Amino acid sequence: MKYATEIMKNPLYQRLVGEIEELEADRIYCRHGMPHIMDVCRLAWILYLEESSGEKRPPEDMEQMKDRIFVTGLLHDIGRGCQYKTGEHHAAAGARLAGEILEQIHYPEEWKTETVSIIRAHCGRKGGAAASVETYINRADHLSRPCFCCKAAAGCKWPAGERNTRLW
Repeated sequence: MKYATEIMKNPLYQRLVGEIEELEADRIYCRHGMPHIMDVCRLAWILYLEESSGEKRPPEDMEQMKDRIFVTGLLHDIGRGCQYKTGEHHAAAGARLAGEILEQIHYPEEWKTETVSIIRAHCGRKGGAAASVETYINRADHLSRPCFCCKAAAGCKWPAGERNTRLW
């Protein structure tokens, strides 16, 4: 995963994730640091594998899709620190910051447009019926939240109908 590895090593990315983890250190609700980020990446990849298991794809296509899913998962909440500090919505801030990071790692332009668009829109939790990176990230982001056993559920701002109430 060439590009996902480059993101993990990127100084701006490391600084932004560190800020999020510091700002959320005392948060009782869902956090958005590295454990959540990796859950989203891994769950999105599992969803992709489950839904494409009958399809024969060349190994290089599989590796490319894995990289695209992980890149988007790694960046999907990167704007959280901005939201806490300035009030700018994390999806808008994340799209801007992701664009900067993707430029720094020389991410392919055709994938960059898709990735930034997914980050900008990921809070809608919709994800179309067609299998896409967007669908996998949105579903994984939701599945990563164990609302059904959360100790802070009583005070959570998420409407009951949006909470994750199932294991998978």
